[in-house]
Amino acid sequence: MNLFPAQSEDDVQALPRPFRENFAGAMRGMVEAGAPEGTDPSLVDRYTEKMGSARQPAGLHSLEGLVRWDLDAALREVAQPVALFVVRSIIAKEAIERYGDRIRIELVDLGSRHFPVESPAETTKLLAGEL
Repeated sequence: MNLFPAQSEDDVQALPRPFRENFAGAMRGMVEAGAPEGTDPSLVDRYTEKMGSARQPAGLHSLEGLVRWDLDAALREVAQPVALFVVRSIIAKEAIERYGDRIRIELVDLGSRHFPVESPAETTKLLAGEL
């Protein structure tokens, strides 16, 4: 929830600061935050290495764009239903309270926030069920 809804200009400047100072280190923190308790540490290491190796400044610009993105405004423009698959153990109660009336939130137990990579067959079943 620290990226949604739209951020103040002060927050837009502050949130990416750790990534500007130490991209790989800040990326580790982000990966760890998306890893439920009990996640294999080698997965955290692999995801951190992969995400932390983003070519710069492209990786930083991508994060800055994400910080500037306004989910509330995007949802106002969407006509069709939105389904969100999210890891049960890491979803914030505030996210459900804020977006539960606009997004169908499906809680899953398929790994970390990178579950499509960790559990591709199960993720495919979730997506096929949406179609």
